[in-house]
Amino acid sequence: MKPAAIRKFDWLYLGSIAVGVLGFALTYGTLADSVSAELTASGMEGAAGGFLIGSMLVGVAINVALWFLISVLRIGFVKWILMLFVAWGLLSFGISIASGQAPALNLVIGAISSIMVVASVYFLFQPEATAWLAQKRGDDGATGE
Repeated sequence: MKPAAIRKFDWLYLGSIAVGVLGFALTYGTLADSVSAELTASGMEGAAGGFLIGSMLVGVAINVALWFLISVLRIGFVKWILMLFVAWGLLSFGISIASGQAPALNLVIGAISSIMVVASVYFLFQPEATAWLAQKRGDDGATGE
């Protein structure tokens, strides 16, 4: 059975993905207008919708794959890869705040998602989670007594 720290990681990490998808859906029009203007300037008009949806799907797939590798397959070193992605995401989020060009709704949703993902990574480094990830898959730690 998964320890409480891993269950909290599951809920927070998967929840942060859901918040990100919800944020994408709520701000799609604004994002599409912005990306469309940039792509039109480079001669790729009309590709904004496909580009945005494709990017979102790839992002979700990567996040779900990282969750699966950690929470289901129990591959412990993947938590370090996740931590690098989280650090990159926080840096990108900080840059978008500093630029002042991101819409307020994007910033609020980004902040909620960032808090959730940082909290989820925190739980991966708790002693019970570290011990659970170090065990072989299928070994629930029960002594059988």
